[in-house]
Amino acid sequence: MKRSGTADLPLHYGHVPLWLAERMSKLGLAIVETIAMEFSTAEVISKLSNPFWFQSFGAVMGMDWHSSGITTSVLGALKKSVNPHSKELGIYICGGKGKHSMATPQELLFVGEKTGLDGNNLANCSRLTAKVDNTAIQDGFQLYQHNFIVDNKGQWAVIQQGMNPNSRTARRYHWHSQDLKSFINEPHTFIYGENQGAILNLTANAATKSREGILELVKESPVKIIKEMQHLSMPAHHDVRMEDVNMKRLGAMLWATHENKPEDFEELLLLKGMGHKSFAVVGVGKRNNLRNSNTI
Repeated sequence: MKRSGTADLPLHYGHVPLWLAERMSKLGLAIVETIAMEFSTAEVISKLSNPFWFQSFGAVMGMDWHSSGITTSVLGALKKSVNPHSKELGIYICGGKGKHSMATPQELLFVGEKTGLDGNNLANCSRLTAKVDNTAIQDGFQLYQHNFIVDNKGQWAVIQQGMNPNSRTARRYHWHSQDLKSFINEPHTFIYGENQGAILNLTANAATKSREGILELVKESPVKIIKEMQHLSMPAHHDVRMEDVNMKRLGAMLWATHENKPEDFEELLLLKGMGHKSFAVVGVGKRNNLRNSNTI
């Protein structure tokens, strides 16, 4: 499995006109159907996981604006046109933008019931890809769209997009299930985008000790850690400051991690409530180790 690439796009607002949305749905279905019939469903999955092919695909469908809207409009059009023919095509498109992204795991369980695939495993993969790009890697972009495309043989791709309101840009992340190895250790073939300075990248191989340190930290008694936090003092130039630490939230997450006892970093990522802010705060105790900052 690999993150097959990213795309940075200007952030635009608005809606695709109805006539264009209908055209995109019809043409998108025809292209997907042709590739599946002439090659395979695995080829459809592979192509959608390529950020450059996806961008070109959107332009051919009629969405030739190089903006964040191409992700929403292309995947929305495909979901509308492909899913009614999923049984014949062998391709299922789940998720979407905003509240629709939250329904992805449930949709994948339904796909599992219809195809015989392990829906729970697919739902787990969906959650992990989102957690990696939103929490384990903190590059200034917060996810607001998540789509999971899977065929009836279990090959899948994830296309998700985050927003950076400060730079007014969106970043699209692509994943591919081929050669599944690890979600949390060097899952990316490359990350491409404008260098915006230091980021927190806990999926880097050099961050292995940091991941291990976080796991050790959450096994400690929350009472002991919270007591130590009361005396925390950090230089003003550090990114995390005392006023940024919500002690109530920190305590809740420490108790949750302590009671659930995650065995590995993937389980820790999947804990309910474990978001990017929680990671930044929980990691304060191991701050020297966590200052592994790859750049984009």
